[in-house]
Amino acid sequence: MDFEGRKRFILNRLEKTGTVLTQEITENCHVSEVTARRDLAYIESQGLLSRIYGGAVKSRSADAMFSYDKIALHNRDKKIRISGAAASFIQDNDSIYIDCGTTVYHLSSNIRHFQNLRVITNSLPVVSELIFHAGIRIYLLGGELDNERRAVYGPMSENMIRYYRARKAFIGAGGVSLADGLSTGNEKEASITRMMAQAADTVYLLCDSSKIEKNAFVHYAPLEMIDYLITDQMAPELIKAYEKQNIKVVIPENNNQS
Repeated sequence: MDFEGRKRFILNRLEKTGTVLTQEITENCHVSEVTARRDLAYIESQGLLSRIYGGAVKSRSADAMFSYDKIALHNRDKKIRISGAAASFIQDNDSIYIDCGTTVYHLSSNIRHFQNLRVITNSLPVVSELIFHAGIRIYLLGGELDNERRAVYGPMSENMIRYYRARKAFIGAGGVSLADGLSTGNEKEASITRMMAQAADTVYLLCDSSKIEKNAFVHYAPLEMIDYLITDQMAPELIKAYEKQNIKVVIPENNNQS
């Protein structure tokens, strides 16, 4: 089992019982005690647990972080396929915006091999994923940290976006519809994501099918702001309807790029 799989196991155990033992990790993840202890040390550095003798307990500050992980794990397979398709539009020497959505987060694990790639983001998980890769230059937006979303917002972030122009923006949404465009459940997130889209030449919306033709609380952009919609599945009549709005629909699992 790879590290991401072991991390999911550890976090799930902590969420269910509040405690995880090193022996449980070795037996269920088929790794040595050395690897299990190293995993716990790394996850502790992310603030998600506190190590104790023989294992770890859920840290007091981790509740908000667990809520993010729950969202990231929801429809995880779909999000991975979507982000993999999105990565095919990126090239060496690109400059890209990545917002703090959990679908867009999975894009970061697909772009680590690029060279001279400039990534502008307000997402701490994206930074954590990319920070040790020499070919990638990270521009982290400043401002106030939202612990639950693990993202940075505020006037400072917005001013920095006005400073940077990117070739591409990869954004998420809580909902997208032909009638109402893009929406999200977070007002701060709406403002930042809209500005990222406005500061890019081409905009890619990464959105799993559960959000298609749905509306979230805050409307933040008209449909014409996006150039590509990358999703896991979509009815043929809806594909045609979005194409009439000059939006290219990409469905990776069918290897179908319209």
